[in-house]
Amino acid sequence: MTDPRNHEAISPDLAGYALDALEDEERDLVEAHLTECAECTSELEELMEGAASLAFAVPPVAPPAALADRINTVIDAEIALATPETITPPAFTMAPPRRTPWYASPRLAWGVSSGLAAAFVGVVAIAAVTGIQLNDRVDELEAQVAIQDSNINTVSASLTGMELDAERALDDEVQQVSLLQESADTLEQQVNDLRWLQYVTSTGAWSTPSFFSGGQQPQAPQGMLITHASGEEALLMVNGLAPAPVGMEYQVWLTYEGIVIPGRTFTVDRNGYAVVKLDLSGDATEYIGASVTVEPVGGSVLPSDLVVLEGTPQ
Repeated sequence: MTDPRNHEAISPDLAGYALDALEDEERDLVEAHLTECAECTSELEELMEGAASLAFAVPPVAPPAALADRINTVIDAEIALATPETITPPAFTMAPPRRTPWYASPRLAWGVSSGLAAAFVGVVAIAAVTGIQLNDRVDELEAQVAIQDSNINTVSASLTGMELDAERALDDEVQQVSLLQESADTLEQQVNDLRWLQYVTSTGAWSTPSFFSGGQQPQAPQGMLITHASGEEALLMVNGLAPAPVGMEYQVWLTYEGIVIPGRTFTVDRNGYAVVKLDLSGDATEYIGASVTVEPVGGSVLPSDLVVLEGTPQ
């Protein structure tokens, strides 16, 4: 008989054959090879004897006392019931005789049975050890998960802090934009006032300037008020005023027939200079006084006591 596979291909399957772990096709190939290969036959016998000896390497384990009692009770009950009258002889049929192959010899069969028993015991032992290792691995993974959860909480807290910082930064930016817009509005108003000053200096329709002072000191702020011939407009120019405190502005006041009338609010540049155009509601010649005070942003209805400039129109 010609072996469909060579010796090197069959040899690794001998252990699986000894443990009855091969597929039918593989088992047939091994058996066919064994009929012609004495070396593999000898190796298989050694494998079976070695597998059988493994069963004796495992110390016996006594079953729990309760389990042993239950088993003995069942056995005693079966023996009591097994009287000659109740035992029915089994029916046998004669099978045709057949040649016993070499691998079914009693010696080899015992080796296979013993090897399978030893393999089963080995599998149980390996399963027990593997179970312990798996438990250790589970504990290790649970510890790693706990660490990751802690890291996630830390990162989440950090992100929350970053979001708060970003919101504060955004609020600061919005506030800066608002301040810049206010500054731009102020500059635009100052440009318009300067255009009025240019117009005033180019025409002769304006009155003689009236000068105002903020005190007798040499560095005291100064002011100049001129009115249009129509009596409907006036122009106030100030110099030397310090910037108003935060949240405050300067406001012009005109006294008319004994009544103090509020005018525009304004700010000064870094040199303390400003030009303020005023729209008058009556004849400018009837105004008997003018002043500049420090007021909250947006102006006031009545002047405060913080007077920085005052005088009488000419």
